[in-house]
Amino acid sequence: MSSHANNSSWPPDQPLRRSVLFVCTGNTCRSPLAEGLCKKLLADRLGITPEELPARGYTIRSAGVSAYPGDVASPEGVAIAAGYGVDLSQHRSRPVNPELLADATDVVTMTAGHAAVLMIRYPGYGPEPVLLSEDEDVPDPIGGDRTDYESCALMIVKHLNHMIAEWTRI
Repeated sequence: MSSHANNSSWPPDQPLRRSVLFVCTGNTCRSPLAEGLCKKLLADRLGITPEELPARGYTIRSAGVSAYPGDVASPEGVAIAAGYGVDLSQHRSRPVNPELLADATDVVTMTAGHAAVLMIRYPGYGPEPVLLSEDEDVPDPIGGDRTDYESCALMIVKHLNHMIAEWTRI
């Protein structure tokens, strides 16, 4: 049973719509960008603030298949996110675990390799992972310059817009 079902603040007459887990390698670049941008884009589409998403049934998180717990988001990622109105300054990395996967309705990976790792390490936990881009990997900008991070963010936004349109279709 999802932890949301036991949350006393969750309205019992409203079903959980989505619990999304974005996954990359270290949870310091791509998946934090995807998490933050998804919260912003989804909230904008719903006409609410990102802080109101949980009350509307949306939980958006991120983790990494090789993450060290507690690392900050990359400075370049924080800067690029700020340009979209997203604050990643408080982000702290976390490794993927069975509980995060089991709580997710959607597991979205940045690469096919991330999806394969999840299926090998955590068989039977959570939904089958899907690629954010559907047919290509989101390149890792780590160690790159601002242009690499901008390209990464643009690719993430493009594919998030498609996913969010599907999630909010009535």
